[in-house]
Amino acid sequence: MLDALRIPRSVLPRIVDSSGAVGEAAALDGAPVICGIAGDQQASLVGQGCTRPGLAKATFGTGGMLDLCVGEVRPGFARRGGAGTFPDRGVAARGRKTWGVEAVMLSAGMCVEWLRDDLGIIETSADSHRVASACEDNRRRVVRARRCWASAHRCGTSAPAARSWGSHAAPATRDGARRARGRGPPRRRSPRVGRSRHRHDDRDVAGGRRDVGQPTFVGALADAVGRPVEISPVTEATTLGAAYLAGIALGVWADEAEVAAAWRPSAVVEPRTTEIKRASTRARWLAARARALATVPELSALEF
Repeated sequence: MLDALRIPRSVLPRIVDSSGAVGEAAALDGAPVICGIAGDQQASLVGQGCTRPGLAKATFGTGGMLDLCVGEVRPGFARRGGAGTFPDRGVAARGRKTWGVEAVMLSAGMCVEWLRDDLGIIETSADSHRVASACEDNRRRVVRARRCWASAHRCGTSAPAARSWGSHAAPATRDGARRARGRGPPRRRSPRVGRSRHRHDDRDVAGGRRDVGQPTFVGALADAVGRPVEISPVTEATTLGAAYLAGIALGVWADEAEVAAAWRPSAVVEPRTTEIKRASTRARWLAARARALATVPELSALEF
């Protein structure tokens, strides 16, 4: 790639481990040494203790990312795999590299933002749970990321609409989990969920889903995957993961295994639906997805 673009290698930064002294932050008071460096999802994996093969986490910000730790063996595909997942370099510490696979969902908190800013169904992102919990279910409404409602009909309140949007990420996350599981080791434990802030406005978090940790959203997720869901004890697991990496370099923690052992979920949400209802919900979701994909065929044909 460097040769094709005629970029000399010498102008690029050097590749370093995720955990280790990189250099001084000279612009800050005291010039502290930078000892942790990682991308958003890699740091979130560490922050949620998913450093052993088979552990998976989902982070919901503007979009949604599901990452599964594979271990030290590199995935056997270099680009987007047949199951729709991507190989992902995890973290590197003390010369040891960790790999993972990732499934991507483009719309998560973005849809809550649409409810708030464009439709006016809620005033703040935090209202999504309060409004959605005003009804027991979404009255058979199904939502797709094309921002369309399938099976929508007139109703007296906005609660079913908010509920359907509040839980729209659940079946998509289930799909991502199944794709990732097919490309990595079996999951050893329940999936873990956290939130990531990507941008702000003058009223509320626009990207990060404030409903992560709230019963409506997490309950829908547990029902969709058919497994208990563990909720991160901290709001910003990504930030915590970066701190863990720096702490490992400084000897505060011995290694990633000690970090993983420190995981204590704030809550565990159990699935409450039956297999029959899960299958019925799944069938409606697949039908809605097919209808949404058909709305703009040219756009739906694009893959990334």
